[in-house]
Amino acid sequence: MSHVALNINIEEVLEAGPIKSSSTVSKLGWAGILIGFCGFFGAMFSGYPLELLWGAYFTNVVFWMGLAAGGVIVCVAVQIVRAAWSPPIRRIAEANVAFLPWAWLALLGTWWGREYLFYWGKHPMPGREGWMQPWFVYLRFGALFLFLFFMMWRYVSMSLRSDIGMLRERNSSRSRWSSWIHQYLAREWKGSDAEVLNLQRRLSWNAPLLLLIYVVVFSLFSFEMVMGMDPVWYSNLFGAFEFCGNLYIAWAMTAVLTIYFVNRSPEYARTVSTQQLWDLGKLTFGFCMLWGYMFFSQFLPQWYGNLPEETQWLILRTREFPWKGLGWITFAMCFIVPFIVLLSEDVKRAPKALRLICIVILLGVWLERYMVIMPELSPGRIPLRLNEILVEISIYLGFLGAYLLSIQSFITKFPFVPVSHPMTRGSKSW
Repeated sequence: MSHVALNINIEEVLEAGPIKSSSTVSKLGWAGILIGFCGFFGAMFSGYPLELLWGAYFTNVVFWMGLAAGGVIVCVAVQIVRAAWSPPIRRIAEANVAFLPWAWLALLGTWWGREYLFYWGKHPMPGREGWMQPWFVYLRFGALFLFLFFMMWRYVSMSLRSDIGMLRERNSSRSRWSSWIHQYLAREWKGSDAEVLNLQRRLSWNAPLLLLIYVVVFSLFSFEMVMGMDPVWYSNLFGAFEFCGNLYIAWAMTAVLTIYFVNRSPEYARTVSTQQLWDLGKLTFGFCMLWGYMFFSQFLPQWYGNLPEETQWLILRTREFPWKGLGWITFAMCFIVPFIVLLSEDVKRAPKALRLICIVILLGVWLERYMVIMPELSPGRIPLRLNEILVEISIYLGFLGAYLLSIQSFITKFPFVPVSHPMTRGSKSW
């Protein structure tokens, strides 16, 4: 990663305030949510195959929840390694925490579709009858994700407290940072000298702990609620494949949002250079290679082991029609195309090109989650009838709308860079 010194004018950032909300994003976000609700409930009460409806819903839960959690882990990662280039993108990544409550509720919503989604939703799971009782599965994952998301909010709130507390000390800034959320974050503030460095130290020792909790919770979720859709197939690497995939799309989305906000706010644009884009491009490229490695590491031993309980899952998705073609399109979008394109330094420095390839990655990983889930529910055909495509698009737009509104709601309430962070001033002393 780069070691170029940042040139952030803190006074200019404070004078600018948060990035202004976009009425266009608000309208599109609410329109997406409305389309999603109408598409989901319209299909539910119109005779649409419920296994396909809940499969489309669960695909989006897994994708968007993983994306939001991965975005918070981006903040954790740059804190652990003390990435000197990272202050301009930290707040963008932190904004993902605003979507986590909705992701948790969306996950719990799959309870009503459990009999259509999961083998264990209507049959005893062979060898795990007690452990995979539906009520017990949802009880423990509801609790585990509630704990993980609480820890993520706690982590982000420490970063925000440092900024808001410091800003409220400035008489000129107090009126701007006086809403209930600002007052809550800065409650019992003891002063910048006492708190800022202490909060940075707390962030640094909380970061590895939060990373560990994230890895454990998403691994268990991947093994039991995603891989557990099939009572026979298993892969010891599947948990790592999924939580690394979350980080892959989180870096891609961070790049897309950074480029969007650069175009949206001239003040924010002055804090971001091609150096940040290059670093985001390199990290996206690195996780592209990691995704490909994880895919191959699962595929190879199952291929040469040639055990029916392992190979039948892969054969359905990579060797048999109708899913074979879509499977290889997904692999190309997730790995082949990004790997070739991101080899170029020029692409990683060019906002439009980087944004385009990151969108390809986001769509590719969404298709990867689709390829994991939907063949379990419809092995004989891809749901490509017009009404099926419309329902799947509407549910996707509903989640996209909720995600965009969450990001905008967060980013318009707080400074667009962590103004109190020592690295924003070029220091690593904490």
